[in-house]
Amino acid sequence: MRRATSMFSRTLWFLASVLVVYQLVSYLAFYNYLLEPTVKQISHLLANQVKLIFPAGREGGMPEDAQLLVYQATGIDIYHQDEAEQHGLAAAKHYAFLEEGISHELGGPARVRVEIRDHYIIWVQPPQARDVWLRVPLTEIDDDDIQPLIYYLTVLLAMILFAAWFFARQLMRPLEELEAGAVAVARGQFPDALGEQGSRELRRLTRSFNHMSRSIKELIEERNLMMAGVSHDLRTPLTRIRLATEMMSSREEGLKESINADIDETNAIIDQFIDYIRPAGSIETRPTDLTRLIHDVLLLQGEQGLELELALPTEAVLVECHPLGMRRVLNNLCSNAERYGAGRLQAELRDDGHWVRLRLADDGPGIPEADHQRVLRPFTQGNQARTGGGSGLGLAIVAKIVAQHHGTLRLGVSEWGGLLVEIRLPRQQPLEWTD
Repeated sequence: MRRATSMFSRTLWFLASVLVVYQLVSYLAFYNYLLEPTVKQISHLLANQVKLIFPAGREGGMPEDAQLLVYQATGIDIYHQDEAEQHGLAAAKHYAFLEEGISHELGGPARVRVEIRDHYIIWVQPPQARDVWLRVPLTEIDDDDIQPLIYYLTVLLAMILFAAWFFARQLMRPLEELEAGAVAVARGQFPDALGEQGSRELRRLTRSFNHMSRSIKELIEERNLMMAGVSHDLRTPLTRIRLATEMMSSREEGLKESINADIDETNAIIDQFIDYIRPAGSIETRPTDLTRLIHDVLLLQGEQGLELELALPTEAVLVECHPLGMRRVLNNLCSNAERYGAGRLQAELRDDGHWVRLRLADDGPGIPEADHQRVLRPFTQGNQARTGGGSGLGLAIVAKIVAQHHGTLRLGVSEWGGLLVEIRLPRQQPLEWTD
């Protein structure tokens, strides 16, 4: 049985359990305080009638004229076994509780059967006369007198359970909207202000969430505006410097190339800054053939001098992802491998149906194991990378994009002694946010 985990299901189960327990207690109270005393009273009255017909100490049957007088006075018929079966005894059912009560009243083992027609008919075989059956009609007790009560209690229980479900549904709906809003904000998407409904505490919580969402949205918009302005203000003088270098004489060609290289590196650093601060909400995923994507990106890297070893599936591996983001991941990892001296790059892709695993291994200098977690943070570099320039955002951008896809990133040591990067991505993006 699946365990209830949501607040709605737990609340519904709690209310339903309380109501079912209450209904069971009502049934028990009805049985103990109404039905059982009534059956005992009927047993007592039936036993008294049997005692009048068959006094204590008298055994055997009775003459027909006496049977007629009994019938006229009480409505009770007296039959032998064969006659009783012909008049309905065969269709009667055993009633242990009533039999036990009558046997106790009569002071011996009696046999009792109950026949249900338009009314109840009680068949009693007294201990004083084991060869006869008394047919006692209870015309004042109708089966329809009890059935409406059972029907009423059953319908009432169903109505109460439906009311409990509706109450729990209404109680949980604002929380579900808050959950959806929180997931959207975590992904960088900012929905319209949620309606304040529900209890006072829920209204306060919704109001606080709306304020928080609005503040975060304004903060991100200001950050993006500031970075766009900084990018523009930096690129303008860089462009003027590049134009100035074009006017330099041919004797200063070496200085010109050095200045242009610095300009290119500065532009690349600015691009990395913009890539890193790009909000998660701009990522729109769609089913993408990751096998083809990896092949196309790495093929271009192979043309730039890297020796490639590809271990990719022959069939398409569809993954719900942002293609441009995954291209940026592959380009950053390949560029890092080439920049820091790697000559070989091995790529392996595996699919287990739920997750895909990409392994990229190179034969470069690698990164010390103690720095594996540190280099995934922005503006940090390994010892080998510190002498090669850069902003320290390459691996941080990779880690951020993988996290935005609800994947995991792990660094290790390849079989060649270089860097090993393992990326695990879900084939389908989850509906709720996970760390």
